[in-house]
Amino acid sequence: MKSIRIKAFAKVNLGLRVLEKRKDGYHNIETVLQTISLFDQLDISLDNQSIVITADNPELAVDETNLCYKATKILLERTGQKRGVTIHIKKNLPIGAGLGGGSSDAASVLTGLNLLLSLRLSTEEMRSMALPIGSDVPFFIDGGTAFVSGRGERIEPIIPEPFYNYLVVFPGFSIDTKWAYEKIKFLTKSKNYIKVLNYNFDAGVVKNGKMLIKNDFEEVMLKEYSELKIIRRLLILNGAASVSLSGSGSSVYGIFDDKKKMDNTLTKLAEKGYWVKEAFSIKSSEIPQFSFKSKEEREWK
Repeated sequence: MKSIRIKAFAKVNLGLRVLEKRKDGYHNIETVLQTISLFDQLDISLDNQSIVITADNPELAVDETNLCYKATKILLERTGQKRGVTIHIKKNLPIGAGLGGGSSDAASVLTGLNLLLSLRLSTEEMRSMALPIGSDVPFFIDGGTAFVSGRGERIEPIIPEPFYNYLVVFPGFSIDTKWAYEKIKFLTKSKNYIKVLNYNFDAGVVKNGKMLIKNDFEEVMLKEYSELKIIRRLLILNGAASVSLSGSGSSVYGIFDDKKKMDNTLTKLAEKGYWVKEAFSIKSSEIPQFSFKSKEEREWK
């Protein structure tokens, strides 16, 4: 059996604009996505049976609706591979938190199977498989920092990739993305503030942080969930340089330039019972992080 272990990194949205609804039912968006050091762990093995998904979190569906299952199925069908695949998901990231955990898991499956099966698929080939699985999945093929638009299929890397230290806070409840888009549709903006994000970076330094992290979903979600307003306020009062909702939520993050302030803020939020983690930017050159599970398999690679 050939096996691989992959870290599936989370993401945050450094600004998010929701635009018009498309004919396919999705919304056009404009956002900057960045991978961060929080991750799920996937163990992917080849065998001669069917597709089998297992997970250490009982709340995670492991049937055909699981994004890892969908990723496996589409890759095997498009490449004509007649193989069974077993995937175990160690779910470190909270579900429905706006951190892209499921999407990153799916992209890591495509990357992992590309390596295990020696398919030599290009980034574009894997992204074409990724888009039907979910709008964020194509970004996670390479990760790093990128300006993402359309439904999620247009990806423009931002070079050099900026580095930030994050404090990520999950309030203990999830927000359904479909529901969030239904709530925000009446707030579609005409002001074009996200497109200029490509010009907000100078040698990896943000020129205008307030513009960078404006997220359209906050206008709805902070009204719907008072807990998010509380977390946001605590991050600001305790020294975060910038604060934002990630995606449609429910996670809120703060960017810190002072390690001591970040550590102290983590302690305060943890004492209040929140899931709270320190994280930092992950470059595209660090993706994927994988290892084969035995000496024989490392040599096989």
